[in-house]
Formats: sequence, structure tokens, C-alpha cells
Amino acid sequence: MFSVLRSSLKAGVGWLANQILISRCFVYLHLLSNAGWSSGPIRSVSARLIERFIFNFRLSPNALAEKIPVSWLRPQVLNGWAISSFCILKIERLMLRPIPSVLGLETICCAYRCGVIDCSDHFVSPSVYIVGRNTDRSFVTLMAPMIFESAIPRIEAKIERLAGYTEITAKFPDGRPLFSAKVCPRKEKSELKSKAFASLQDFVEFIKDGISSYARSNAAEQYSRIDLCKEDTAYESMDAVVSFSQLDYDWKGAGLEYDSVARTGGGGLYKWTFKGKIPAHPQKDSGEELIA
Repeated sequence: MFSVLRSSLKAGVGWLANQILISRCFVYLHLLSNAGWSSGPIRSVSARLIERFIFNFRLSPNALAEKIPVSWLRPQVLNGWAISSFCILKIERLMLRPIPSVLGLETICCAYRCGVIDCSDHFVSPSVYIVGRNTDRSFVTLMAPMIFESAIPRIEAKIERLAGYTEITAKFPDGRPLFSAKVCPRKEKSELKSKAFASLQDFVEFIKDGISSYARSNAAEQYSRIDLCKEDTAYESMDAVVSFSQLDYDWKGAGLEYDSVARTGGGGLYKWTFKGKIPAHPQKDSGEELIA
């Protein structure tokens, strides 16, 4: 009886703390808005990484090109393959800058990301096309359109340590699965078993180069650019059994094949910065800036 009471009290305290946190955030947002923050072009969110898993799937460059809805993003090719990945990360102290991180949230976020080449500027560069982002925090879902001008729908997610392996699941609020897999450490942690990446270091460079990313904006025919500055510790190769991936159904016929998985952790700083929006069909000869 007392254990049940303690659990109920703990849950109640947690709920109250969360409500206080949300209230404080709205107060801070109000103050920042009055200071002109919401009208500014640059908004940042920072967090500390707990751990991150990246599941890579290979497909032909032509198949990926058909799934990218804009002409100024083109598939990045590695050993003849294009790469789409499911990235899931657990973070803490997630908070708007310059609000103190001590007020931050802990959350699990995930995204389907594709390695691309950004041709929207005079100089082409590696980038990331985001098929969709998700979070297990309703507060993040609520604030994302204001901060990034792009939707981040809510899901239910967990990264659970079990006997000899880690179970990773993500599902929609109605119970439909988004992604599920089991991963376990490899004896050769520094060797990535992959057809697309020649080595684990090649994969690390691929992830490192993906600073900028583009996702559909809330505005019609616009894409939000978000840059990610991160402090990753060493990546380790792992073995995995992927039991479900929503992209297999959304991109049926694209020829997606599981390729590899890697993990990192260690408390590094992650900072996402909204850089503005770009038209889906920019007019480069108009003399206007593409990023608005």
C-alpha cells in the first residue's frame, strides 16, 4: 500500500514539476518575444546527448532522387549507394537558448534522414534531407512550429536495455509502429559491417558533414533549414535486427536494404539553429537571397 502511495506521490510531483517547467518556458518565450526574438531570423535549441543510434539503409541514387521533392537537393553517393537513415537519440537539458539549460527537458527524438548534396548555393556541399522528425514530448511538438517553422509530431519511444541487447521502439500515439529494432554490441566495435561505407571512419565523416538539414516548412512550398552543431564522442559499430521501418512502406518499391548501425554517447553538446526558409522552387536569377 505504501509503495503504491509513494509511486503515486512521485508521479504527482513529476507532473507538477513538468507543469511548472512549461509555465516557466511560456514566461521566457513571452519575454523573448517582447524583446523581438520571435521575429529574428536565428533561433537555437541546445541539449546534452545521452546516446544516439543511427540505422543506415542503402538504396540506388536514382531511387532516392525520386523521393526528394526539390531539385536543389541531390543524393549523396557512397560506393555507388545513396543512404537513408533512421536516427534516434536520447537527450537531456533540451532548452531554448539563451534560457538556462538547467530548466531543460529530457526527451527521445528521432528522424528519417537522407544524405544529400545541397546545390541551392553557389558552392555545393553535403547536407541532409529530413523525411520527418518526431519527439516523445508534447511540449516539443507544441513549440516546434514557433521555433523551427516545421512540424515535429509526437510519438511514443523507448531505448531499453535488456539481457544482452538493447530494444529500440518508436510508435505513433494510436499504436501504429514507426520503427523497431534490437541492437547488440559487436566484438569488433571499430569495424563497420557495411556495403556503403568503406570503414567506420567513413561513416563518421558522413555524419560529421551533415551540418545543414532541410525539412518541410509549415509554410506552403517552403523548406526550413536547421543547422546542427554537435560534440560526438567515438562511434561504435553494432549488430542489429530491424523488425519494422515505416519507410519501407512509405517508400515501397524504392529498394531499401538494411546496411549498418552505429552508436555514440557521452554527454556532448548538441545545438540546433533555425537558419530560415528556402522556396521549394527558388529563382536563382532573381537576385534574391534563397534563405529567408
